[in-house]
Amino acid sequence: MSNEALSQFVYYSTLADGYDATCVGAIIKTARAFNASNGITGVLLFDGERFCQYIEGNPVAVNALVDRIRQNPRHKGVTTLFHEPLAAGRRYSNWSMAFSDVDGDAIIDQMISRAPHDALTILWEHHRTLDIG
Repeated sequence: MSNEALSQFVYYSTLADGYDATCVGAIIKTARAFNASNGITGVLLFDGERFCQYIEGNPVAVNALVDRIRQNPRHKGVTTLFHEPLAAGRRYSNWSMAFSDVDGDAIIDQMISRAPHDALTILWEHHRTLDIG
């Protein structure tokens, strides 16, 4: 286990007007490259309209990524579910950005409506269906 300080961030947002689901592939491709080069790991969920993402990594890198997400014109209403230190080590150490298209599934609704750590439990239980990439 590394002694590296880690941070975790979870947010949800809505796909901005003027964009459709076809842009998600480009988001994933960019995220995987950026995350791999910046030591960030995590999971992105998309339900056809909303994103919910969990990221973890060095606090400076995570904060830089949060700023990029907030400035990305494809996202609107970026809402933080939580942003805090991650003491127990990475949850998704092998995934620069796993992805799950959860269209028709209520997982994002469940994550938004629960306490942050309950939301992570829901995500963890759902991870078996993810496109690891």
